[in-house]
Amino acid sequence: MEQNNIEQTNTEKTTYTAGLVLGILSIPCGLLIAISGWILGIIGIVLNVKKKNEFKTKAGLILSIIGLISSIINSLLGVLMQLHVI
Repeated sequence: MEQNNIEQTNTEKTTYTAGLVLGILSIPCGLLIAISGWILGIIGIVLNVKKKNEFKTKAGLILSIIGLISSIINSLLGVLMQLHVI
């Protein structure tokens, strides 16, 4: 029974770590390739919100949001460049 609790805690920490890593990766990927930043940012937000009650996931959530916003800005700038506005 105790081993089951340890395995569950390790799985929850792994999910938190994955959300944090995706949040970190979403920032440079969002600046370089917008679609990858969109994907990583959204998945990072979902993983961090999913485990919000069990761990302090503020850092991963904030990084994922920043990565998603940088992807949106990159996408908008790309569209404006294609329309010759910039």
